[in-house]
Amino acid sequence: MKRSSRWVLGAALVVIAHAASSADALCAKPSNGNGQVKAVIASIETLKKALSAEQRAALERPFVRGSAIQWSNLPVGIVPRAGLRLGDLDVKQEHAAHRVAAAALSACGLKMLDEIRIADNHLKNVDARRIGWDGGNYYMSVLGTPSERTPWMLQIGGHHVAYNFTFNGDREGATPLFFGSEPIHFNMGDTGYEPLATQSGAMSKLAQAIAKHPEAKLSGTFTDVVKGVVVVFVEGQMPTGGTDTGFPMSYPEGTADRGILYGALAPEEQALVRAALESYASLPGAAITESLAATYESPGALASTYVGYSGEPDLSARGSYVRIDGPRIWMELVVQPAVADNKQLHYHALWRDKLSDYGGEIGAK
Repeated sequence: MKRSSRWVLGAALVVIAHAASSADALCAKPSNGNGQVKAVIASIETLKKALSAEQRAALERPFVRGSAIQWSNLPVGIVPRAGLRLGDLDVKQEHAAHRVAAAALSACGLKMLDEIRIADNHLKNVDARRIGWDGGNYYMSVLGTPSERTPWMLQIGGHHVAYNFTFNGDREGATPLFFGSEPIHFNMGDTGYEPLATQSGAMSKLAQAIAKHPEAKLSGTFTDVVKGVVVVFVEGQMPTGGTDTGFPMSYPEGTADRGILYGALAPEEQALVRAALESYASLPGAAITESLAATYESPGALASTYVGYSGEPDLSARGSYVRIDGPRIWMELVVQPAVADNKQLHYHALWRDKLSDYGGEIGAK
């Protein structure tokens, strides 16, 4: 039986909603306590025991390039997904799958996943087109064999979220990590939600602070994140593509049109760069990201990190855009017109690592 809107959209989310302020405070700093490989493996084994043979076959996929890059920010009606569909799970299986997510994510990363899925249920209620809006249309996959020593991946995603975590890879594997929100804020029943409040707030504060520096302004216009999935648009037709076929990405070099260097900023502005960076890096559990965050914030890395913006620094208009671009780090957020109601706005955000996407395990072939 399909349970397209269940997952944890009950008591667990009530707790999360009432704990929003504490979770938001956690998202403002590096996470702690989650993401240990042993805990993630144990939760996966518990989930597998609760699944049928057919469901286990859907969950388990090979750890190869073709599987790894099959994430997207487009609804499943446009880009179908592989993996275990979370909306098809019964109550016991739902709780087991949620424990997998809780083992891999920080409190704020779990809260974001839950609230983005609630946003899809909101879209389902306001837009009747068969695009695939549905909090049940989110998927979980285990690529390879979970192990404390050899490489494997955990993927959790659907429309507007893609968590791609590689364990035991050649490098730390927290990315690619995509997240978005449509609408930006909304109500379901008596509860208000703003899934990206912490991250958009941190990026907006950064953009408004650096806007007084002419060299921080990026040229051009931005319609989406720059290093996201490859989408092919044909006028009058639904888009095609929509997966990470552009990997491995190329990134800007030199000094032209990258924004302003971290070292040219005042101490209070530098603090805003670190806060924005940490708002993204706090989504996975600390065991996944603590060494990455330390690398990004090392004195040498920060000395070569640029920050830039375009459009309205307060993120109040379409095309507004903010970016952090360092030796390894690439974090961006863009404001787009909403799809369900183009009078509204919505966010896309992306974190990539120039060296360790997919744990450095997936090559160009």
